[in-house]
Amino acid sequence: MADLAVLVPSRGRPKNVARLIEACEKTCRADTIVSFGFDEDDPELLANMDASGDALVTVRPRMGLGAWTNALAAIWPGASYLGSLGDDMVPVTDGWDEKLIAAQEAISGGWTYPDDLRRTDIPEACVIDRRIVDALGWMCEPSIGHWYTDTVWADLGIGTGRLKFVPAAVVEHRHPNLGKARTDATYHEAAQGFAGDLAAYQKWRMKRMRADIETVRECLNPPG
Repeated sequence: MADLAVLVPSRGRPKNVARLIEACEKTCRADTIVSFGFDEDDPELLANMDASGDALVTVRPRMGLGAWTNALAAIWPGASYLGSLGDDMVPVTDGWDEKLIAAQEAISGGWTYPDDLRRTDIPEACVIDRRIVDALGWMCEPSIGHWYTDTVWADLGIGTGRLKFVPAAVVEHRHPNLGKARTDATYHEAAQGFAGDLAAYQKWRMKRMRADIETVRECLNPPG
């Protein structure tokens, strides 16, 4: 089984799918696989399938970013590490995957994340130790659809002392806010869920964050 399974939900962006595959083929140096999740009602489904080439693809009823990431994580139980990349991200650094895995080993498991040339305070893209996902029962907090998923990762990583930024690994986030992409229906639809996701995140912090931090601590530091 692969060292790293990179999970990529995508909707309506066949050009991004092709771009990501090409970038990974050029830069991945670990035993890394890329696993896409496509909505069955996506108007661009056939184009996405064509663009994905020989990549691993799952097609299911429509889901959001968080639900899709969790569904894809369940498909790869044997991967030592699970990665999350948006379809608007482009790996740049040769061996970026090896660098993020090496950082995992340096911290004995946790969350490691590249420089996406957008933000350094939270892991908008990240690699997660598989033990954490198994212990929590999720990769993305299930009450959150899209926004603040990466903030949850940061909170858990900081709370357990297992979060590491790896500036030597660049995975560029080509986002409209940076003028690196045009907005589209997928961005627009995600924006509609911001308020609900903020409320869900605040509730998680108040009611479940401490318990989840303890769960992570226990799985990474088993007794005996």
